[in-house]
This record gives sequence, structure tokens and C-alpha cells, in this order.
Amino acid sequence: MHESRKYILDKFQQHLRQSFEIFCRRHGIKKTNDHFITFLIDQNLISTPHIQRFTICKEFEEMCSEKGYTKSIIVNTLANRFSISERTVWTILKHTKPAGKPSETRP
Repeated sequence: MHESRKYILDKFQQHLRQSFEIFCRRHGIKKTNDHFITFLIDQNLISTPHIQRFTICKEFEEMCSEKGYTKSIIVNTLANRFSISERTVWTILKHTKPAGKPSETRP
């Protein structure tokens, strides 16, 4: 089973690389990390909800590292910044594990 997973990942990478090269040639752009991210989004390989969750979590982490902000202020700021409800921000944060902390396991 492990070999089939590796095979499909290898094939995925091969097809992704080839498709990205075609994308760059078609649009007359250089192969850069930013263009690769745009390509992944254009191909729907990264969904809008994933982008939103990732961005909210990273922004929250950054703002938490700054002094003087409460969680409520951060959530309100993020909600306004990204034009989403505070409830949505709280839900995203609630369902995301904090970075660097191991997940809890039950015996």
C-alpha cells in the first residue's frame, strides 16, 4: 500500500511540473514560486477555504507574538481585515491546532 501511495505522489509531481511549465509558456511568465502558487490556485488544487484558514491562522500567530493584543481584539481585527464575521474567525481558530504543539492523544 505504501508503494502505491509513493507512486501516485511521484506521478502527481510529474504531472504538476509538466502542467506548470505549460502554464508558464502559455502565459509568457517565468517559473517562480509566486507564479507556482497562482497556478495551484487556478487549477483548484488549493481551495478558497484552505487559503482562508491558512491565512487567518498565520495572521493570528503573527498578531499573538506582538505585545498588547487580546484574542478578542485580534479576532475583531482579522474579521474586519478580511471581511468575514468574527464567528468565522473564531471557528477557524477553534478547529486549528496551535503550531509547534503536539496533538493530544487519548489512551
